[in-house]
Amino acid sequence: MPAARARHAFGLRHRLAWGMIVHMSDARGQPARPDSALPPAAARVVVIEDQRLVAEFFVLHCRAIGLTVEPPCSTLRDGLAAVRRLQPDLVLLDFSLPDGNGLDVAKTIMDEFPEVRIIGVSSHRDPWTMLQVQRLGLHGFVDKHEQRPEILTEAIQAVLAGRIYYVPMVNESTANLRRDPKAFIRVLSDYEVRILSMIGESKSDDEIATVLGISPATMQSRRRDIMRKLDIHTTPKLIHFAIVNGLTRPEQLTRPK
Repeated sequence: MPAARARHAFGLRHRLAWGMIVHMSDARGQPARPDSALPPAAARVVVIEDQRLVAEFFVLHCRAIGLTVEPPCSTLRDGLAAVRRLQPDLVLLDFSLPDGNGLDVAKTIMDEFPEVRIIGVSSHRDPWTMLQVQRLGLHGFVDKHEQRPEILTEAIQAVLAGRIYYVPMVNESTANLRRDPKAFIRVLSDYEVRILSMIGESKSDDEIATVLGISPATMQSRRRDIMRKLDIHTTPKLIHFAIVNGLTRPEQLTRPK
């Protein structure tokens, strides 16, 4: 019986998601997206998302607005292989996958296939992620927490039409960072930010030194410089800073080294 109830609940959520897509309307009760505004049916989409319910929602949503959607990929490895094989028009990309950071794969896709458009759809809204979205030049970003399905539709239509589409928090977050004279992007070099991200993963000085090809003594000096610049004087607080600002993500701490 518990398994049957679980299957029933999953099916119900699917039907609700489908109804939400098909019956979306604006404040005046008119269809949210007239047929003339829908993207061309020939547009092909690859979904890279490891949460099955979310991935299936993306597939249903894209099909409902007239797109051709491939079966979703739950890892970066499979997603990148699908992009290389199919060379789609659009990729919907989560940033936290079991095998790594989606932003790294986004850069690879943009380097290899500059004509492929990418929309990041993620629950990560920290300052570093928002900054990286803009630095990489992603074509779109929609956060999972607060956005309505209509926003995803708008983002897809805009990006397929050759425009950039970011939800407001992207520009707001990076603007706040740039206004703050003590923000980490102002006081730390890119090299120091990389070191801080590894400190956030609880790596030792010896481990980080090996990755960077420097001596442990040099690494210890780098750690002291970072702590001084951020006015943080204990390693636990430094790790907390890295996680809160998105330089290290909690799921990275549980991945095999």
